[in-house]
Amino acid sequence: MSNTKPKSVMGFSGYYRTTTLTDDQELTRVGPGTPCGEYMRRFWWPVAMVEQVTDLPLLIKVLGEELVLFRDLSGRLGLLHKHCSHRRASLEYGIPAEHGIRCCYHGWLFDIDGRILEVPGEPENSTIPQRVCHGAYPVIEHKGLVFAYLGPPEQKPPFLHLDTMSITDHDMVPYAIDYPCNWLQVAENPMDPFHSVFLHTRTTRAHFNPAWGTLPIVEWHPMKDDVGIFLTNARRWKDYMWVRTAEILLPATAQPPDIYQNPDREKFFPRVGITKWTLPVDDTHCKIIAWRHFGDDLDLDEKGNRNNVGLNKVDFIGQTGVERNYEEGQRMPGDYEAQVSQGMIAAHEAEHRGNTDGGVARYRRMLRQAIRQLQDGIEPTRPDVNADGHIPTMAGDVIVHCPGNEADHLDWQGKFANLVGQIVSETKFLAASERSHEIELRVKSVLTGLNL
Repeated sequence: MSNTKPKSVMGFSGYYRTTTLTDDQELTRVGPGTPCGEYMRRFWWPVAMVEQVTDLPLLIKVLGEELVLFRDLSGRLGLLHKHCSHRRASLEYGIPAEHGIRCCYHGWLFDIDGRILEVPGEPENSTIPQRVCHGAYPVIEHKGLVFAYLGPPEQKPPFLHLDTMSITDHDMVPYAIDYPCNWLQVAENPMDPFHSVFLHTRTTRAHFNPAWGTLPIVEWHPMKDDVGIFLTNARRWKDYMWVRTAEILLPATAQPPDIYQNPDREKFFPRVGITKWTLPVDDTHCKIIAWRHFGDDLDLDEKGNRNNVGLNKVDFIGQTGVERNYEEGQRMPGDYEAQVSQGMIAAHEAEHRGNTDGGVARYRRMLRQAIRQLQDGIEPTRPDVNADGHIPTMAGDVIVHCPGNEADHLDWQGKFANLVGQIVSETKFLAASERSHEIELRVKSVLTGLNL
């Protein structure tokens, strides 16, 4: 019997919408051997906060693999496959040694690179250490986060050092949040600035600033060699034009500007409020692992609180599943509720996307292209670096005083926003100390040219 919808049925059509849906497996499956999983393994990922690594091993899961992260007694970090190569006991019960970690079951000693250092109980001339190497991955400790590379060792890229990881006088506070859903529905959120108008402002109350409730003019721009996307997000608020630039670097590194920004005075490129990665844990779980940025040029109204930033907590509403109960989440939903409630793996074929979803569509297309290129043997393109060896980024705010009537027109606002985006892009290889000043000079020149 068919439940095909008759053309005349419009309302109360639930019966005709009960088809079993499938998810986009090319983008959502991340385990070993999957196209997306193999692509993800070509990048450095934060896998834990340093404070989580104590004198005991830490069991983690990354890209569908169960791993044990530990610090040996000489201070080195190691990341090994969970199960001992001998008889499969879990190394989460291993004992950190001066060099490496010792399995609790029979005492085999593994170095941080997976080499077997000792096989007690075996003959002195045992060839096991020459024949067997335990699974291990390289790790780097950086500013309170532990990063790992899970791909082919011969393809290991340089560590992803963004320019925003070295901003003078910025305090970068690590945090990590667990999400019981697929990585993509969390990672694509920064490319949807329109959700800030409704979810964060109009639907309940202003989570950050009432200015976010103004419908913005948004354009998405591909970066060179399709290594990512940046957007310009412009709105008129009172006598100010406010242009935000935000970005995603493939596969899932995102930077939004200052979340507590207030368009109440002129500002020329205060930088990011967050640097974050959406880490795929497995097909139905992910984590945001990130830094919250605090600095004298950010959050001038002092709404943030670094003491509320850490493991499964961050200092703005609606980001975790533990800060509030279910009823509170219903009364004032945030990003967590909106993303997790899409299901464990969102079914894209059930979506009805519109113009406001342009960034999400572009991001998915860019990911799909990169995944397929790797399947064809083309390794991911790496972003260019500046003279400091850092990857220049785009996220920041430009706020200018525009009291004239001309700035009320949407076509003027769109033109101004694109010019600001062009300026931010053209100045990205300048030194940080020069860039904001150069942006200020060029933006003021643009205003003069636009008769303001």
